[in-house]
Amino acid sequence: MRIIALMLTLAVFSTSWGHPPHEHSPPIRPGGERFNPIPPLGNRLPPSHRRVYNRPTYLGGKVAYIIAPSSQGAMSWHENVHRGSYRNHAGRIEPMYMYPKPWEVLTVGPRVEK
Repeated sequence: MRIIALMLTLAVFSTSWGHPPHEHSPPIRPGGERFNPIPPLGNRLPPSHRRVYNRPTYLGGKVAYIIAPSSQGAMSWHENVHRGSYRNHAGRIEPMYMYPKPWEVLTVGPRVEK
């Protein structure tokens, strides 16, 4: 019986623990709620080295190659070092692979009966 009384008491008084609602809402300013002294940079940033050259920076790629040689950045750096892209200041390189796609090689049709 005591447990039931305790549960009912907690259920009744737990609603009074909440904060009362605001009597009036805060003022709304045009252009947003707060003044932002540092505007968002957005699209004004210069494009990254990775985006311009399609490869990581030399130092970043070398660090990645030391830490995790099987990562995408490390393998891309390693390939471009051997290609001489950093030494020759080569521009953007888009590798092209001239082989058939896997779905083009697969034979379509029923199985051959043996």
